[in-house]
Amino acid sequence: MSTTIRVRFLTARCLHTTSTLKKFNPTNLLLRISSSLNVRNVAKTVVEYCRRVGWLRISLLVGSTSLIAAAPTHEWWRVVGDDVDRLIARAEQSFGGEMLGRAYREMALRRALQVAERMEGEEKVEVLSKIFTRLANLQADLYGTERVCREGVQLMQEAGPTTKNRHLVEGMRTQLAVTWLNQDRARERRNLSPGTSHTHQAVRLLRDAACVLETSAEENLNNGTPSRKLLLQLANTLQSLGRQFQYDDAERSLQSALLIYQHIYGLAHHTTINVLDDMGCLYNRQGDYDRAISCYRRAAELGEAHAPWLVSAILRNLGSTLVAMNDKSGARDTFLMALHAALHWQRLLVSENSDLEPNATEENYCRNLLDSVKK
Repeated sequence: MSTTIRVRFLTARCLHTTSTLKKFNPTNLLLRISSSLNVRNVAKTVVEYCRRVGWLRISLLVGSTSLIAAAPTHEWWRVVGDDVDRLIARAEQSFGGEMLGRAYREMALRRALQVAERMEGEEKVEVLSKIFTRLANLQADLYGTERVCREGVQLMQEAGPTTKNRHLVEGMRTQLAVTWLNQDRARERRNLSPGTSHTHQAVRLLRDAACVLETSAEENLNNGTPSRKLLLQLANTLQSLGRQFQYDDAERSLQSALLIYQHIYGLAHHTTINVLDDMGCLYNRQGDYDRAISCYRRAAELGEAHAPWLVSAILRNLGSTLVAMNDKSGARDTFLMALHAALHWQRLLVSENSDLEPNATEENYCRNLLDSVKK
């Protein structure tokens, strides 16, 4: 069945002359489209045109109309039943560009949340964890992420988590704590007034979560039923805690996280390599440059073989450590290697994904550091 979208531009002739509207009829635009793909393509063209000529409200109207018309399932927002996995799967689809795609996915997840509210017990906690983890990742700013994480923690607590799925609640608390830390870092980078600092509160939350997860992991091991998901959540929480280099338990936390990741993933995994890089940053902050360089070089060596997208940042950290040691020549060579690694990864990424455009952010970081050493 064809889909019909009718958009009337009532004030078009008052705003623009007919010469600017060669592509569309501004009085009565009638699009009859046979598939949701055509809806998206045509609506995207209309939206871009309306934005270009300054019709922002009409752009939003066309976009939201096409969002509903091109939904993968007819009248998906009216679907009844308890098929939460299907609703969550819809939220995974890339649809309508960044702004409209985010709105579509969030609506699908909110619909799944309505269904999840009728559930009980362990199943409800697991579904809430899936929903709020995805909702948090969809937010456009840190304050939206904080709001979603708070809501998720509250609803998951009310659902009555058991020992089996307690790690899901602690995972959401970890995400909330990391969001608070990122908010404080963002204010520092912009030289804004600190306001209410959440750093100490976030660290306390991370320590509490790590304590609960460690206890649960020990109980599972004693019962002969180790949980991979629980151990991974424990490692993630410990890594987040270890990144707060100013605290005394940072090194122990990173070492514990490294042991868990090595046990589950081995060394040839980007998560393990990330922890090695974090340990290098910790030792660099402590002034233990030899151990920092050892960690960085090990991470870069593993990254070249298994995680090339991490190599440039690791080499930048290594170069900064060499600058602190007053080894300007070594730092210059390292920054140059970091630049080459960034360019290599961008070329590889774009060649494998023709729809992507090169991202020069990492390249600019490397060039700025290289210029600073040369000066």
